[in-house]
Amino acid sequence: MKDHIFGNLMDWCNALNTLTRLRDSATLDDHQDALIHLLCYDENWLLREAAVEAALTLRKPSIETVKQIVQLVKRDDLYYNIRIMATEVLSTLIPMVMENKKLNKDLVRVFINEANQNVSALLSSPAPPIFHDALDVTYKQIQKVVETA
Repeated sequence: MKDHIFGNLMDWCNALNTLTRLRDSATLDDHQDALIHLLCYDENWLLREAAVEAALTLRKPSIETVKQIVQLVKRDDLYYNIRIMATEVLSTLIPMVMENKKLNKDLVRVFINEANQNVSALLSSPAPPIFHDALDVTYKQIQKVVETA
């Protein structure tokens, strides 16, 4: 496995400190592959929550990073708090992806449509009201982005 800036994730305290340093120095954008790795890491809920919160500080989120946030929203094996957090982050990052001039516009449109379909499908499925409400806010945000595209 390729080494990344967070090092051994079993040493979660070091990983959290590194994440905090990157977030506070506004350099997390340069380490989105490593952030994705944290978002995927199933062995420590605290690292995943910190990664989701840190994603809010991204200035130019990659499509891959936001796709991973969508995956967290969709995962029914995760507790609702992290899924709600990811839904709220998605609502913030979607417009930023759309505004990023460096990204391929066709890929962005495909991604936005996929995110829209995923959130719409989740809205149609049974879920606790608090999760449904978060999804509804995000769905409306995506709709605004789609209308301006």
